[in-house]
Amino acid sequence: MPGPRPPFPWTAWVVHLLTATGAVWALLATLAVVAGEAKMAWLWLGIALVVDGIDGPLARAFHVKERVPLFDGAALDLIVDYLTYVFVPVLFLWRFGLLPEPLTLPLCILVLLSSLHLFAKADMKSGDNYFVGFPAVWNAAILYLWLLAPSAWVNAAAVLALVALTFIPAKFVHPFRVVEFRPLTLAATATWAVTMVVLVAAHPERPVWALALWLAATAWFGGLGLWRSLRRD
Repeated sequence: MPGPRPPFPWTAWVVHLLTATGAVWALLATLAVVAGEAKMAWLWLGIALVVDGIDGPLARAFHVKERVPLFDGAALDLIVDYLTYVFVPVLFLWRFGLLPEPLTLPLCILVLLSSLHLFAKADMKSGDNYFVGFPAVWNAAILYLWLLAPSAWVNAAAVLALVALTFIPAKFVHPFRVVEFRPLTLAATATWAVTMVVLVAAHPERPVWALALWLAATAWFGGLGLWRSLRRD
């Protein structure tokens, strides 16, 4: 006699569906970019960032990989991340004229191709969950360029530097997975997120307190990554 059928893993599929909504937020952000609505674009990309932050812990909590072994949630996550972390932000970079005109298209292509290299790397993360090389978080990088509003040529230099860092084994902190100094990193992540919302909402104004806290959180991430990069272990 066959045993009872296992229950349908609906919670696991709900987590996959949550991850898949990233494609929806990417579409809405694209429409906002095309319409010239910068703040709406960041709103949709911000929602995608929140989803990306919670779907991994949910997948582990509900043992999604074991319960739905024939569906690759990691591949789904990478596809969605490429859309929301790279492709739509590059459209933003092009649409809002953040780069010098002669370099706009070549640099956008360079970002797209270098990010594909990063996403395809088998050693994207170190054993202690630091990213190896710039982790193609172009949504965050281009947000800095938009909020801080340096010259187009400074933006171009920043983009080239980050592309180069994609191929250099410098370490970048994962805000949720890195164990070292996790309480401080989580506090910096929360500070960064809250002040980012304030700065985007207030743009083009930049409240000094929000900008200072935002840059302080940024300094923590950069300092921790540099500290890990210089360690020899």
